[in-house]
Amino acid sequence: MKCPICKHGNTHAGIASITLEREGSTMVFKRVPAEICENCGEVYHDAKVTRSLLLQADQAAKGGVEIDVRRYAAA
Repeated sequence: MKCPICKHGNTHAGIASITLEREGSTMVFKRVPAEICENCGEVYHDAKVTRSLLLQADQAAKGGVEIDVRRYAAA
């Protein structure tokens, strides 16, 4: 797809690291499937990946995690 941010690059399948903050917790997810713009590097995730990331972040925050680095796992 054409990148909606820079409007010049096309996106291609890749892997990215994502940082999320929830309720005072910081979580870094590595090896997250993404579409990445070849021009500006903007990262896009589909709805399924986004739901999975948010669910995992919320569960970790509720479990008392303050800082966490993990490999992404599809929920």
